[in-house]
Amino acid sequence: MNNWFKFLCLSLFLMLTSKANAQEKVIVGEKQVLFSKILNENREVWIHLPKTYDDTTINPAKYPVIYLLDGEINFEYYVGMTDFLARTPYADIPESIVVGIKNTERTRDLTPTKAQKKSPVNPNLTLFADSGGSENFIKFMQEELKPFINKKYRTQEYSLLVGHSFGGLFAINTFLTHPDYFNAYVANDPSLWWDNKVLISKTKDYIEKHKKFPAKKSLFVSQADNEEQQKNWNSDMTQAIEEFKGIVESNGSLNYKHRFFEGEVHGTVSYPANYEALKFIFKGFRTDIKQLAKNPELLEGEYKKLSEKTGADFVPSESYLNVVLKFMKSNEFKESETYFIHMKNRLYPKVK
Repeated sequence: MNNWFKFLCLSLFLMLTSKANAQEKVIVGEKQVLFSKILNENREVWIHLPKTYDDTTINPAKYPVIYLLDGEINFEYYVGMTDFLARTPYADIPESIVVGIKNTERTRDLTPTKAQKKSPVNPNLTLFADSGGSENFIKFMQEELKPFINKKYRTQEYSLLVGHSFGGLFAINTFLTHPDYFNAYVANDPSLWWDNKVLISKTKDYIEKHKKFPAKKSLFVSQADNEEQQKNWNSDMTQAIEEFKGIVESNGSLNYKHRFFEGEVHGTVSYPANYEALKFIFKGFRTDIKQLAKNPELLEGEYKKLSEKTGADFVPSESYLNVVLKFMKSNEFKESETYFIHMKNRLYPKVK
């Protein structure tokens, strides 16, 4: 009986311990479902909030929003990347809300025109028969998804659109047709071969009509190293991306970067490209905390330059100012500490 009792106690202890351990989870986001009247279907999105979003020791802040296509593929690594790049005191980007959009009919939503290409193995079959619905999808994003996110979360008026392959095609098409919908666009190895390079023609038409691309917008385009597959469809993709690059680079009004990734194929290029794209778009965000000790005015000066470049209002976050103040205090930079105390009180006055 005594041994049985010991066994029962041990079993109960292990069960409770296991249950407690099972409850210790690392949460990277939350799922939201909204019904789209435009698309006539439920759409699932995954939301990642910045680490300081629920921090009660600072004033409630507003955050830029990154709209990430192909959310079911990209969400997990992407949110870790944004958190890493936004960590103080080495932040290259502001803390951001990430909205990963899960697909239902990917080809339909991300392609700008109805495909007419026949199957190479069955000429009676038209490939991508459900294509050409991107205008409805961007309408859903602009008129339903973005208002939903803005109402539910504390958002800043600065947003990015990130896509790969067909998603990159979608990002560039949105940039050309609705440039004001987002502040920055990322197109990773975009499928610009689509429909006899219809977006190349659209890009030329845009320049002919408007003479230049819109100011204070950013566009990052990555190109994969598909050398091993040059004899098939990737050759068309490479040629189209290079042609697009030539058109854009001949017009200097856009904050644009094209980056070829040696050794990365179509399926892997997004990971390194997204890292570099974020650093490019927010270039000027990072400041050297050691330089601030000698020149405290530098901080607001750098953020003013960033705001002018992006057309959005960027100021030092309260969490970053706390890090700066801690550095100044621990190293006895008293004048600079006083300067940043005044800055913090001005930007983030305490509510009485």
